[in-house]
Amino acid sequence: MVNCLLCNCQLIQKLTISKIISPGPLKQPLICPGCFQKFICYSLEKCCRGCGREERSELCDDCQKWQQYYGWYLEHRPLFHYNQAMKEFMQKYKFQGQYHLRGIFKETIKEAITHIEYDILIPIPVTEHTMLTRGFNQVTGLLDDIPYTELIIHQNRQKVAQSKKDRQSRLQTKQPFLLKQGVNIKGKSVLLVDDIYTTGRTLYHAATLCYENGSKRVQSLSLAR
Repeated sequence: MVNCLLCNCQLIQKLTISKIISPGPLKQPLICPGCFQKFICYSLEKCCRGCGREERSELCDDCQKWQQYYGWYLEHRPLFHYNQAMKEFMQKYKFQGQYHLRGIFKETIKEAITHIEYDILIPIPVTEHTMLTRGFNQVTGLLDDIPYTELIIHQNRQKVAQSKKDRQSRLQTKQPFLLKQGVNIKGKSVLLVDDIYTTGRTLYHAATLCYENGSKRVQSLSLAR
């Protein structure tokens, strides 16, 4: 008997003809349909080409400001809205350390990544303090067996939450990341992955680092926005 990781109800897997005749082990769902339906996907249509926000305009006001600030905007795709269901998931997974929940979105993330062209996938790192207290990087946990390379390191021991700063303060935040020594990303297309896109400040710092070191294109993906 397998139970839903979120509501603990019993999971009953319905076998289809394709599942029966296809080779390989059957994929056991980790959460029930009722729980999964609470997570609201972002639309790929009528969305900001910069951050993925569902907008009527091609580039939202925030991304226009980033473009004015940098001269370019990040090509970002969020998968789910940061609604109450996602907030509760993050509380359990990220802050309560329920690492076993990491696989819930594995197939969704893997499917999204297959549609993105890139040379190197780089997860956003956590601080040394976070690693010591939490025990894991929530981003690499979400990637699980998806190949990635940890080329960026966090040079700060602790991180002040971006949500506690106003926009001007975020723009003035110093670069928190370093590229590992001996790394060559010149001419490479980079895909950055993070758990939550809040203001974009973290990902823009990472993207800036990649561009400064010769990357030809930087895209990003987040589980939620």
